[in-house]
Amino acid sequence: MKMKWFVRSSVMAALAFAAPTPADLLYAQVAKSQSASAAIVDEDDEEDASVVVVGLAPVDTMLPNVQHLARLVAGGYGAGTVATLIKQYTGGLDTSRPAGVFVELDESGTPSPVACLPLRNLDEFFQQLAIFGEPEDLGDDLYSFNIGNSIYLRDDEEWLIVGQSEDAVLNFDAAVTENLKGMVAKYDLRVQVNPQNIPEELLGFFMSQMQAGLEQGMASNPNMDEEQAEAARANAEQMMASFQEGIEGTEKFVIGLAVNKADKKTMLDIGTKFVEGSKFAAQIDKMKGSMATLAGIPQEASMMSAQSLQLIAPEEIKQLEDTMSSSIEAAFKQIEENAKNPEDAAKAKDFINRLVELVMDSAREGKMESALNITVEKNLNAVGSFTVADGKKVEALAAEAAKALAAEQDVPVKLQVNTGKHAGANLHKLTVPLPPQADEAARKIFGESVTVAIATTPKAVHLALGKDCDAVIKATVDRVTAKPSSPAEMVKARFNLTQLLTYIQSIESNPVVDAMLETAAGGADKVMVDSKVGDRESVVRITFEDNVLKAISSGAKAAQGGGQGGF
Repeated sequence: MKMKWFVRSSVMAALAFAAPTPADLLYAQVAKSQSASAAIVDEDDEEDASVVVVGLAPVDTMLPNVQHLARLVAGGYGAGTVATLIKQYTGGLDTSRPAGVFVELDESGTPSPVACLPLRNLDEFFQQLAIFGEPEDLGDDLYSFNIGNSIYLRDDEEWLIVGQSEDAVLNFDAAVTENLKGMVAKYDLRVQVNPQNIPEELLGFFMSQMQAGLEQGMASNPNMDEEQAEAARANAEQMMASFQEGIEGTEKFVIGLAVNKADKKTMLDIGTKFVEGSKFAAQIDKMKGSMATLAGIPQEASMMSAQSLQLIAPEEIKQLEDTMSSSIEAAFKQIEENAKNPEDAAKAKDFINRLVELVMDSAREGKMESALNITVEKNLNAVGSFTVADGKKVEALAAEAAKALAAEQDVPVKLQVNTGKHAGANLHKLTVPLPPQADEAARKIFGESVTVAIATTPKAVHLALGKDCDAVIKATVDRVTAKPSSPAEMVKARFNLTQLLTYIQSIESNPVVDAMLETAAGGADKVMVDSKVGDRESVVRITFEDNVLKAISSGAKAAQGGGQGGF
């Protein structure tokens, strides 16, 4: 019998919607020091009504970085092509100053984008556009180009203002360009969304459309009984409320891309600044003082490691309960359809209910923590850990599951409970024999059986998968015991590409892996994820070392038969 169910955390959805990145993030400090604190997001110098702002660093500083990226993924050919294209269409512009695009929305949701180009010489700029025709001089420093659709340009001395209508260009306040310098001070490209500038009428329209979609969906499902319909309606309305709360509680949502040639890294920052007094701002403030209990599990030298902490506000528990109820309802239907008899179905549903209650007990404590560590030194060994409200209840449920599995004559899965103790943790083991048709690669990785060693403590469950799982689970418990508490991070992860490729090659080599490994083995082969929180803000930084990008390109070329890549 197979039962599938999933847990969706509303907190993670909120943080994903409002992930963050401040304009004045201490670029070099965070790039070189994972212990650096998050920077504070400065307010924009000039008030701006734009919903979306795109900032581009000056060509003089951005071009070498763009060429560097192109060289990584497409070699010298790609870098040369990029340089030619950029230089060809920036004549007449001041390449020492940033450029930007400002997008406002009207009440109907129609975007009005306006580009601001740093102007040095208007005549020279028009000369390079001669291929599109001659500009029409409309007077008062206003021009138009017809390139299928008309575009309008206004010479504002230091800036060339470009838009889709005369009104947009003439009414644009060039003073907001003062914000561009700060936006791209640490980035080559930065995109900022200002949810507070979304017109109220437009937000109301979005909500009404979501409501209409909900009602239509309910009407199209006549098989729902009254109780199911009410549960579905309540769940959908909570999702709508969360969406609106996310919009109203977010001051800025930002994505920033920065290339650091000297350190051989490309960094993508994703961040948010929240509205003062909002629920999200309160969560961030609480996160600053949170402590992690599983920080001893991830190891920097491992092939892959990760840890995360989710904070759950009391008012979100009801939404989480409703979400899980909807999920397990579908599982119950599958159980009823596949069970041999009603008694088996009842036992299975009771087991799921108790498992869900264990999860909810953990959520009610206000935070859920998890950690992962995967090594491939000799064999593949993976450790996954998560906090629980009551480890004894987990053990009791596992003991019942062990008895049920033992009673099934045709089920080869074996679960042994309380097989020993180590450093205050109770040990257990799960064994699943590989089927006769399993391929040779699976047998190289796992042996004849997939074995999982389990350790339970009063507040955590640890699972170790792999041939060396018995030794690994004990080492895991030891590390947690040695480091019982440390400052928490929303998310932190490390990934070593060379280690992964080397292990894959030892199992079964192929041209793509060989090509990627040849590149990655030179070092600079890691992907790193870090997060920081500040005053009403949080930031997640994803760092790609140069040879990760280069190895992906090498693998793609090998998969295509080694052809030359280019733009």
